[in-house]
Amino acid sequence: MAGNRDRETSSTYHIGQQEARTINNADTVNQIGAIHLGPREPTPYERAQDGLRLGETSLHQGLYDSAVTHLTECVGLGALDPSAAAHARFLLALAGLGGKRPSLCTNAELASALALLGPLREPHARFLAVLVEEDRTNAWMGSLAVPDSLRWKAQQVDRLYADLIRRHVPASESRVWQALNERAGGTTPCP
Repeated sequence: MAGNRDRETSSTYHIGQQEARTINNADTVNQIGAIHLGPREPTPYERAQDGLRLGETSLHQGLYDSAVTHLTECVGLGALDPSAAAHARFLLALAGLGGKRPSLCTNAELASALALLGPLREPHARFLAVLVEEDRTNAWMGSLAVPDSLRWKAQQVDRLYADLIRRHVPASESRVWQALNERAGGTTPCP
C-alpha cells in the first residue's frame, strides 16, 4: 500500500503568486503558499447600511448624539436606495431634536430637522414636520381638542412610526402628538 501512495498523481498549478496542488487519493493535503489578502474596505453602500443600523440602534437607546453622528454619515454617503435614504433622513431629523420637545430646541436644530423632512412625502415624515411646527410656535395653545380631521390623517401613519415619534418628541400638549399617540395605541401621555 505504501508503494501505491508514492506513485499517486500530483499536479501543481500556479496563478500569480498562488500555488495549489491537487493530489488524488491522499490521506493529507497541505496548503502551500497561501496569500492572505486581509479585510477589504466596505463599499459606500455597506458603510451607509452600517450607519443606518447603528444610528437607528442609538436612537432607540436614546443616545441622540451617537444617532446623529451615524445617521449624518449615512445620509451624506448618498448610497442607499430611495426608500432607505428617506428612512435615514427621517431618523436623522428625529435624532437631531435630541429627545426634546421642539419648542425647547434651538433654531438651528429646528431648521435642520425641517430641512431633512422637507423633501419627504411619507405620512410619518409629514406628521413629524407638522408636529415640529405646531410645538415650535405653540400653536396647540389655541385649542386643546384634537380635530377629527387630524385623527383621520393620523391613521395614515404606520403605528411603529407613530410610536417612534411620540417616544422621542415629548410634546404631549400638541394636538398632532396626541393624534399620533392615539394612532400608536396610547391612551395617556408618555413621559
